Amino acid sequence: MGLCGNITRYLLYVTIPLAAVLVFFHLECSIEKEWTFVNKFNDEYNPAVTECSSALYFINGDLLTIKFGPEWFLVQWIPCSVSKLVGFISMRLGIASDYRDLNMKMENITIMDARKQKLGPFEETGFSIISLKEESGTKNWRPGSEDIHLFREQIAPHLMKLYPQTKRIQWFSNLIRGGDQFGDQPRAMGPHLDYHQDDEERKRFYEEHSFPEFLPMNQSEVHAMVGRLDTEDEKLGVILGLWKPLSPSEICDYPLAVMDAQTFRREEQIRYHLHMNTIFNTFNNLNAAIRHHPDQRWYYYSRQTTSEVLVFHQYSKGKWLANPHTSFLNKNCPKGTEKNERISAELRVGLYF
Repeated sequence: MGLCGNITRYLLYVTIPLAAVLVFFHLECSIEKEWTFVNKFNDEYNPAVTECSSALYFINGDLLTIKFGPEWFLVQWIPCSVSKLVGFISMRLGIASDYRDLNMKMENITIMDARKQKLGPFEETGFSIISLKEESGTKNWRPGSEDIHLFREQIAPHLMKLYPQTKRIQWFSNLIRGGDQFGDQPRAMGPHLDYHQDDEERKRFYEEHSFPEFLPMNQSEVHAMVGRLDTEDEKLGVILGLWKPLSPSEICDYPLAVMDAQTFRREEQIRYHLHMNTIFNTFNNLNAAIRHHPDQRWYYYSRQTTSEVLVFHQYSKGKWLANPHTSFLNKNCPKGTEKNERISAELRVGLYF
């Protein structure tokens, strides 16, 4: 047998098992998708009912460690079967976690409609909704966007009203959740904080794990939290999260829920070690997982539109004010819209006082 014959034979040895594995994962993806659509909404839709009940996963224990492989940055972009294959390989190589091993407990949570509740002021609850007079001129909400500045300039006066003492507004990361391009991320499911509130704990974390020096300093929340962007007259006060729907025009299926900061206690914050392997670098961050307590109060804004921006606290310097958050499945949505899932933009901004 000649060289071409040997190459063909070896290619068959590789491609046939690979094809079989991809077919297996494809069938698994199809079953999961069908099951999701079948059970996604209630049999009857009642637009007058906006208080929701949802099962959320909370963490037991004092430490959660999760490792993401490169599939995390591909999952919205590549076929589901390929994503599952990459994830399977990542778990076997030890660069991604097996979620079946996590110490989680499901709790049924009532999520109240903030539009119908008498809430406390922003400085106490930690969150609010901003209604824009007109749609943003920003068209590209992904990292490196050439027109993201249009939204930033539009929302800045509203942030100044929330924190009039602000001397400088420092913009950090922005991304899309639910999109279908490279780098887009899936919906965040499960109560969490993107940043642990304890600065001493963060110092210990980065003594053990590499600091993200590869990130541009003026765009990195981690650099900001350790004081690298402070000046003599401007110190980091808070990092706010901004959440804005992009489509459809009104969100129903997976809105964002936030916990009232007044009902979040220090002992309910759990260390969450996050390690994201991008092949070229590993991004290490000290997040916070959440321990459930029945006194916690959760809210969302029903039918949030694309001209409304949810603002909440990701991190506060020197004070206890933060809003754990998560998306959740709202089953009280109209039939026929189950495949039109929401796409949203997520931004983070630091205010310096």
